[in-house]
Parts: sequence; C-alpha cells; structure tokens
Amino acid sequence: MDDIADRFLELVHDLEEVACSMSAQRALAEFDETTLQVFWKKWPHVSSWAGSLWSMLSAELAVPSARHDPELDEIGESG
Repeated sequence: MDDIADRFLELVHDLEEVACSMSAQRALAEFDETTLQVFWKKWPHVSSWAGSLWSMLSAELAVPSARHDPELDEIGESG
C-alpha cells in the first residue's frame, strides 16, 4: 500500500506542476488531440474519485481530535 501512496503523491505533485506551469486555455491550445481525448475520457471518473476522497477526508478532519491520554500517548518532554 505504501507503493500506491507514494505513486499517488508523485502524481498529485506532477499534476500540480502542470497546472501551475500553464493555464487551462493554454493546455487546450497546446496539448495534442490524443492527450486531450484521454483527459476528456478519463477525467470524470478520476475527478469523482478524488472528490469523494476529499469529502471523506474533509469530514474526518472537521471532527475535533481526541483528548490526550497520558496512558496511551507518548509525547516528548521539554527541557
């Protein structure tokens, strides 16, 4: 599973680099027809999956964290 997580992180970083390096308008004008057709065909599924993951993660992160339990949690000591 770590392999898939690493691949996913790389893909997210790569996609972000592409999105930051050119506008969508420029991509439409400059990408070849095959690239645009593959994007058009695959993106709805990928977007839906990513949106679901984001929604679940957002809901999970919206819940307050559990209180610290000194019996279960290890924390570093200061000083």
